[in-house]
Formats: sequence, C-alpha cells, structure tokens
Amino acid sequence: MGNVQNQPGATNSRQSQTNTGAGADQMKEFSRLIDRIRQELVAEQGRINDYQQCVVLLDLTAQQRLDETGGRSTATTMLQQVLAKCDGVPGLVSLLSSALSLIATLA
Repeated sequence: MGNVQNQPGATNSRQSQTNTGAGADQMKEFSRLIDRIRQELVAEQGRINDYQQCVVLLDLTAQQRLDETGGRSTATTMLQQVLAKCDGVPGLVSLLSSALSLIATLA
C-alpha cells in the first residue's frame, strides 16, 4: 500500500501508517507457490518453451529477498520471463500470476 492521506477537510483527526515489509505468512505463502510452480513445471515440461531455463529462473527467484526492493524487482522480472515461456499452460499461468500478485502486495 502506498502512502495514505487523511480525509480532506477533516478536523480533530489523526492518521498513521506503518510500512512493515514482508510478513512471515506472506513469505511462507510465496515459498509454497514456488514449490507448486516447480511441480507444475515438471508435469508440463513438454509444453514449456525452454523448460531448463524456466527451472533455473525459478531457482533464482526462490533465492531473492522479498523484504528488499531489489529482491522483489528481480523476482518479478524472473517470474515474468518464466510466464512468457509458459504462456498457454493455464495451471502455470495461474500460479505464476498469483506469485506476481503476492510480490506486488509486499511493496
């Protein structure tokens, strides 16, 4: 969530915001998604353009620190590359989209 503002014209009100970064639950969910993507890659490898590169990209994605801007950016870029190679494999597209959405919520 980006920075927020108080209601225009509000009086006698306060508002605060705490940016906490990636939570433990979100990190566990991301790890589970990466595992599910890996399983689906294996199951659908015959339909994937450059399967081996997708595996390498996914392994590198799993190593990124999602509590840092650079890690989120790198993970997003790599998952987008995997997504481009898996276009047309519905289960993978859905899982990869979920992983990308989860990263976006961590920003």
